[in-house]
Amino acid sequence: MFYQNFQINLKLLEMAKKVEIKVKESFEKIDYIAEYNQLKVIKAMQDHKISEMHFYGTTGYGYDDIGREAIDSIYAQVFGAEDALVRTQFVSGTHALNVALWSALRPGDTLLAVTGKPYDTLEEAIGLSGKGNGSLIEFGIKYKEISMLEDGNVDYLSIEKVIKTQKVKVAYIQRSKGYGWRPSLNIRKLNDLIQFIKSIDNEVICIIDNCYG
Repeated sequence: MFYQNFQINLKLLEMAKKVEIKVKESFEKIDYIAEYNQLKVIKAMQDHKISEMHFYGTTGYGYDDIGREAIDSIYAQVFGAEDALVRTQFVSGTHALNVALWSALRPGDTLLAVTGKPYDTLEEAIGLSGKGNGSLIEFGIKYKEISMLEDGNVDYLSIEKVIKTQKVKVAYIQRSKGYGWRPSLNIRKLNDLIQFIKSIDNEVICIIDNCYG
């Protein structure tokens, strides 16, 4: 009756049922992943004993914030990280990346972009465009860039040459293709790239832009 009321053709319903059968396995896989991750988050909350007290307001006068510390610990556990920094004050991905770069780099250090030019939103932060006020380059941080190969792969030979011939403090890796035509990097390729960089100089800090990751 409802189908007739909305003038839905019964042939479309039959087609929909057939499609649902075809994609059932894929949707079940998605549901499994979602349930697994949900349980992982709940387990982390249990491990860190999240309770009402973690949601109380704070004075803002620099005292310890147990709620803030707890959410940092939860994120670190869920993502398998050593530590995490979770703040509502991060207004965008560019802001978070900029904070990461400033925390790792000092005047005289070298920032090496190993996957070509970063997103245009980061160009002003680095000092590649705009007036350069407050940029990394203005503060004496050197910037070098290695384009990816025509086939979309990382130029390992050029990366090795730069790291071996000059001290690189930070290797910047952009996972997403962004506005380019290259394929985005998957987890395996990211792992291979980081392991390669660390095999040349274990002191190099790898910062990953995981946008669209």
